[in-house]
Amino acid sequence: MTIPPKLTQAATSKAVSLAQNALQNENVRKQLKEAPDQIAKWARTQKAALQSSATGKSLLDPLMRFGQQGLERRLEAIEAHVEIAFPQESDAGRIATLRAALELRKALIVSSSLPLVARKKVHLRIDGEIGQLEHALVDAILPPASPT
Repeated sequence: MTIPPKLTQAATSKAVSLAQNALQNENVRKQLKEAPDQIAKWARTQKAALQSSATGKSLLDPLMRFGQQGLERRLEAIEAHVEIAFPQESDAGRIATLRAALELRKALIVSSSLPLVARKKVHLRIDGEIGQLEHALVDAILPPASPT
């Protein structure tokens, strides 16, 4: 299906007319003039948001995604999100989740001094436990899935 040339010409002329009218507006010209500064400000804000508050390393750093630091970061996220899943401090789910996160943190501390091969095995086990904990948090927030 092709668009008739008259329609494309009409659309083009209408678009040019709208652009010319917009550029005559003082507020539009002011916003266009400030756009580069606003983009630079936004980029600085985004860069600051990507910085990890705990270590000062970027979340894009592979060391923050894998290994000891990656597991620690995931535990920190669980501890931060427990409030969302269980808003009441006396909630049994909140207490159990924080207790499990504490035990996993202890296991991470102990595993940090193990030789590489042994540490990797322990990290895989801890990774599985953290995964179960993350899924439990999501299940606590989302309603049960209806069978389709």
